[in-house]
Amino acid sequence: MSAASRDPSPLVELLQSRMPEVTREMVAAVVRSVPDYEQLPQEVVAEDLVRRSEENLRLFIDLVGEGRQPDRGDLDEMIEVAVRRARQGVPLDAVLAVYHQAALAAWKVLDEASRTPQQRAELLSSVPQLLSYLGVVIPGVAASYLHERQDLRWEQREAKRALAQALLQGKPAELLAERYGITLGGYHVLALRTPEASDGADGARPAMRAIHGEIDRLSPVALTVLDRAGGWVLVPVSEPVPRLEDAVVRIGAVAEVRVIAGTATAANVSEIPARAEEAGEIARLALGLGRPTGVYRMADIALQYQFARPGPARAWLLGLLEPLTGQQHLMDALRAFLSHDHNRVAAAESLVVHRNTLNYRLNRIAALTGYDPGRSEHTPLFSAALTALDLAAAGL
Repeated sequence: MSAASRDPSPLVELLQSRMPEVTREMVAAVVRSVPDYEQLPQEVVAEDLVRRSEENLRLFIDLVGEGRQPDRGDLDEMIEVAVRRARQGVPLDAVLAVYHQAALAAWKVLDEASRTPQQRAELLSSVPQLLSYLGVVIPGVAASYLHERQDLRWEQREAKRALAQALLQGKPAELLAERYGITLGGYHVLALRTPEASDGADGARPAMRAIHGEIDRLSPVALTVLDRAGGWVLVPVSEPVPRLEDAVVRIGAVAEVRVIAGTATAANVSEIPARAEEAGEIARLALGLGRPTGVYRMADIALQYQFARPGPARAWLLGLLEPLTGQQHLMDALRAFLSHDHNRVAAAESLVVHRNTLNYRLNRIAALTGYDPGRSEHTPLFSAALTALDLAAAGL
């Protein structure tokens, strides 16, 4: 005799006789214990949720009667619901909690309704099948939900990428922004550079994940154009600068790479291409000069920005230090003197030499160059010359 032709078991008969009550309790338990479902429109709760609960219950009854576990075809309706909830933005934990809460509510109703020893014995013996049922249904629903969310994130990310590219290139972007529901305005323009991550795919993947994760957390309407070496990020000016700095530091920590961000602020979309060029140059200089992870603005690197441009001033400054070529002890003395605010005692201690030795070396620099680093009017020239020299050494 087939499973389908056998007389229904006491448990199946009990479920069938109590179907409306069990369904009602399942829905009530879900709405009561899963806050995200409490926020759903009333018609969804009154119609869709009730119908889906009854379908789920009938499926379980059929499976108990047939003595089998659900297959892929049995899950089609549940997967459809999971996809819909994903598009509605209902969190995954809430979607999965529905199955646990509904199963618990149904069990309580049946437990209270079981009167005969046979009913109670069969109710207890059905526990393994109930757990097996949930063990098949929940992973299937979760996988479908996550796949849909991944597709949605990809679509949203590509939409933001297309909009960011248009803004960075100075192309009309209003219709594109309207289509994606994004309000345009002023932006912090960040040029992100991750040099270590670009050396190979193994370094690029965690860096890209970290950047996407932190930027999404920073602002849901931030726009990005990213590749393995970094890229561009447009963050609304409503986000305070310290939050940008914190995000860059976290990206570096999570991806375990150095992250340089040059930034400039565009008051409106028409300024974005120019500010992007400025931010990119700031990032290039900070990167080339070996600066640590952080956000850099024009104020942080203005001298370097100016001296990186070829011209007679840069050539003259490099020429000022040319007589010191090959005499590292004199270059070290000059750097120590300037970095210690012209304090000769502190500079000599940092070099582990006597102060008279430092004085001799500074005098030697004056004799070779014709300019005295100890004179207030000559000191800025040497500071600028060292900046120009560092840029040249870095190929900038």
